[in-house]
Amino acid sequence: MFFVSLLAALAATPQTQHPSRALALELSQSPRLAGTIGSRTGASLVARWLEEAGWLIELDEREVLLCYPRRSSLAVFVDAGSQTPIFDTETRFDPDAIPPGDVPLYSAWSASGLVRAPVIDVGQGLRPDYETLVRSGISPRGCIALVRYGGSYRGCKVELADEFGCVGVLLYSDPASDGAAKGPTWPSGPWKPDHEAQRGSIYSVSRAPGDPSTPGWPSQAPGKTAKRLEGEALARALPRLPCTPIGARAAAQIQTHLALARVTSSDGLTSQQQAIGPGPVEVRLELDVPRTLRPIVNVIARLPGTADTLVLAGNHRDAWVRGMHDAGSGTVSLVRAAQQLGARARTGWKPRHTLVLGFWDAEEFGLIGSTEWAEAHAQTLRQQALVYINADALVSGLKFGASGTPGMFGALERSLERVMFEPPSGDEAAAGMPSGSIADEWRARRDRSGFAGDLPGSGSDFAVFLHHLGIPVIDLSFHGNGGGQYHTSFDDFGMVDRFLDPGWHGHELAGRMLTQLLGDLADDPVAGFDAREASATCAELAREAEKDARFQAQATVLERLVKAATELASALERAAPAMSGPEFFAVLSAPGGLAGREWFTNRLWAPGLETGYASETWPSLAAALRNGQAQFEHEVSSLTIP
Repeated sequence: MFFVSLLAALAATPQTQHPSRALALELSQSPRLAGTIGSRTGASLVARWLEEAGWLIELDEREVLLCYPRRSSLAVFVDAGSQTPIFDTETRFDPDAIPPGDVPLYSAWSASGLVRAPVIDVGQGLRPDYETLVRSGISPRGCIALVRYGGSYRGCKVELADEFGCVGVLLYSDPASDGAAKGPTWPSGPWKPDHEAQRGSIYSVSRAPGDPSTPGWPSQAPGKTAKRLEGEALARALPRLPCTPIGARAAAQIQTHLALARVTSSDGLTSQQQAIGPGPVEVRLELDVPRTLRPIVNVIARLPGTADTLVLAGNHRDAWVRGMHDAGSGTVSLVRAAQQLGARARTGWKPRHTLVLGFWDAEEFGLIGSTEWAEAHAQTLRQQALVYINADALVSGLKFGASGTPGMFGALERSLERVMFEPPSGDEAAAGMPSGSIADEWRARRDRSGFAGDLPGSGSDFAVFLHHLGIPVIDLSFHGNGGGQYHTSFDDFGMVDRFLDPGWHGHELAGRMLTQLLGDLADDPVAGFDAREASATCAELAREAEKDARFQAQATVLERLVKAATELASALERAAPAMSGPEFFAVLSAPGGLAGREWFTNRLWAPGLETGYASETWPSLAAALRNGQAQFEHEVSSLTIP
């Protein structure tokens, strides 16, 4: 199917061969699952491109814990105790196969085991969903939870299912969100067919991302002795339930039979209980997902500057399958920037700060490659790194978006004003491209003159730089074209070529934008950081804390927080802002880490424990409040020291 759709894409699209299109075609020829030959081949390819562009290359090899679905079996029975399933499936996977094959549907870090139990539909599997069940007198204990994607990171869904006593989890996507209800499905259109599903990790990235066996310290190169968690300590760090994604078709069959069972039920349940409770439908789920040490490789590229300070950028090179959007689009765009910056260097330009590009491995398993590399170089990075720019699933259209650290948006705006939309004349694929600069387009769409961005939570490689090391970050994207390709086998060249970025103008635009931004930051004394902008945002966050439902009973104490943050902003407004981003955020870092998740040190915001990707502000205040009034007041006092 992949080669059929690829040939169709090549035949159906204009053959304007932008450099981005040529790179993408070569990159996406085979799967790039971390720890397999496909990923190593991708690393060699990217390293060659960067070396040809004039960058100094290092292949950073590490041995980390990974897992693959050696065998997966799922059967659904409409009657309790029945031995005749209405459907059953079985898949197997060999990570050492050559050539590498597509990994079947699975949830990385799922527990292995065999379970047969009744199914219960728990909606999105958020805490309110379970609380509704419990209030209705229905216990999910002992059931397999049918959980719809959305509302939180998939790993949070599995944690909550475990907390409420479920014995397994089935994850599926609602066709209304990314399937047939949105339009034609692949290969006729960009939306998800009902047999496909979203692969993904269920490891708790909001507690300690990276190699689960080395939390807080780096994994070593293959062959070197490394300290690792083992036995019960490792088991406590990993999910305890068997979990697998299923297609919308399978989920609909389960829901249909649950509904039929409720209609014919005469057991006296209320109408509300019948609407949400478990029925006689049972699932037999057997998973063999061994956890083994495997080699990964980060590709690190350097363009030396005149100082030993660093401006960093990166994205992940691995993918669940071919991953042309996630994150091949970031890889291609960052390589294009490397080529253009390398060409500038050959004309005599030498940046003030050394530029470092990281093409990370094993991000999909839990931000492993970037985390292990940064932990290994933590001391150097704390002393020398000024900013990290992230370019993950970067391009699916021409609409710009960004999240990032307060203090970096002024510099971003200045760079975006210098990057213009430049549609090639006579190129039909460029019809409808905006005019003016990227900054103009973003301002017009947001209907505001100033720049502001969301606070990045987790789910991508910026996490270790922002939340562990206290380095400012900017996370970038170009969007606008939709599809259901996320973590599927059809996130491939044809998908991007036909639907997400026809004409490849978005990739070329992203490459020029990264070139401009990285060049500007590399030449700026403090890499674009504005302490006054950052302090003003901190004061705003403090004022918002007064309205936060979590802290409404603490108005008197919070007045001190607002007052101190406002005074800090005023003091910096009067002073010449010569401090770097890491120096500024060191003031607001937690030296011993956040309570219960010590890997995270950022006290201004962190990924939510029950949302995963999204951020929550003042996490240390929330944790302190759970431990009582005295602890809360102590935490406020520690935060108000300028």
